Amino acid sequence: MSVPMKQCNHAGCRTLVPFTERYCVKHKQAINKYRYHKRMYNSDESKYQQFYKSTAWRRLSRRFLENNPVCVKCYEDGVIRKADVVDHVQEVKDNWSRRLDESNLQALCNSHHNTKTRNERKKREQKSLKR
Repeated sequence: MSVPMKQCNHAGCRTLVPFTERYCVKHKQAINKYRYHKRMYNSDESKYQQFYKSTAWRRLSRRFLENNPVCVKCYEDGVIRKADVVDHVQEVKDNWSRRLDESNLQALCNSHHNTKTRNERKKREQKSLKR
């Protein structure tokens, strides 16, 4: 008795594979390679991603924004603008121990937060190049 066959799940591939398989040999290797690289990338950032998804951070940031609804940088410039993001003064990647310290937080609008993040990233890259 023959095994039922179907087409490979990869878009456009017409290779027949056993019904119990999803991909042909060629595309199975490609999928495994993609998953491996994705897993490697995620493991590098997962500590920080998990922190920002944590209940403790979500509660703290929500409460902090309720108590500090105005962007700090805009206010220094004499403009009152709603804060959108709770930002770490010392970034989590630079000082993990202060991640839930309220004295290390500031309320920023998206524009100021993006500018600060870009500058911090550049500093970190230059620091790593000097080593």
